[in-house]
Amino acid sequence: MEIIHQNDIFHVHTYRCGHAEDIDDEAYVKASIRLGKSGIWFTDHAPFPGNPFRNRMRYSQLEEYLSSLTGLNRLYWFIIDVHVGLEIEYFSSFDKDGYYRYLREDPPIEILLLGQHMAEDPRLPGLYTFAWKKDDLQKYEHKMLGEAEIKGIRSGYFDVVAHPDRIFRRCRIWTKDMDKIADRIIAAAIKQCIPLELNMHSVKTK
Repeated sequence: MEIIHQNDIFHVHTYRCGHAEDIDDEAYVKASIRLGKSGIWFTDHAPFPGNPFRNRMRYSQLEEYLSSLTGLNRLYWFIIDVHVGLEIEYFSSFDKDGYYRYLREDPPIEILLLGQHMAEDPRLPGLYTFAWKKDDLQKYEHKMLGEAEIKGIRSGYFDVVAHPDRIFRRCRIWTKDMDKIADRIIAAAIKQCIPLELNMHSVKTK
């Protein structure tokens, strides 16, 4: 992976995920150039085979996404670096199927962000935490997400942990148990030499 520079724009999604602005990829590049940036890192939500999840590109869009960004890099290489990446959750079942290795070995993909928005339910294959009842989500989801995030860090597939604090988004009161989970995530990231992202969406402003 190339070095992420301070003057780069990092962690950019596209219209394909369904919750970003409905503009084409080139518009982001042109805006970055106007801002005087040295690079832009596209890391849209990666699809999974079979399209089991919402709020991400469809699996059929992956090839077009990679082609679009590599084409923009060729077009604007003398002005700005256009980097190609993906943000994706870690699931043991997809690891066993070789999906993360497949993405890592795909030449256009420069960076994989570990963004753990949900986790597998160990009680039943194919069931995920987003299907839990509200009370269970508030009480237990962060523990499952934390374990999945740590496994993802240790897997060796990922370059950056995106918004690691997001696993606690449903928690209303900070506890010692959450302290322990956060400490384990930090320790795992240090051991693997993986940076933890400070995502501006998580920063509260007065």
